[in-house]
This record gives sequence, C-alpha cells and structure tokens, in this order.
Amino acid sequence: MMTPEEFEFANKHEPVMRVSHSVDKETKKRFYEIYNRLTGEDKRPNGCGRCFTNVVRLIKHYYDNYQKI
Repeated sequence: MMTPEEFEFANKHEPVMRVSHSVDKETKKRFYEIYNRLTGEDKRPNGCGRCFTNVVRLIKHYYDNYQKI
C-alpha cells in the first residue's frame, strides 16, 4: 500500500502516469524508490524506456487503488 507521501508525489506527477513524458533524473529516481518499496525489488534507473514504463504502470495501479479507499 502507498504511503500518503508517495500518493502525494504520484498525484503531483499524475500526467506522467497517463501519457509518456520525459522526467528529470530526481523524479525518475523517486519513481524507482516507490516501486522498489512497493514490490520489494531493487531496480535502478538505467535509461530503459520500457523498464520505466513498467515502473510507472505499477505505481499507477497503486495510485488508482489508493484513490478508491
């Protein structure tokens, strides 16, 4: 489950979750930190667009469910 702080970050960057956007290095790093905490994995930003899309997709899933609570 997302923390309130993670939800606020995702809410602030919600357009990234709807359509493809380029994001700065720190924003991308934060997306990976949230992803890793939610999944228990240890993925690192690596320049792979598809990898980042999958990270964002999973966070969007948690974000959408957080709003329903």
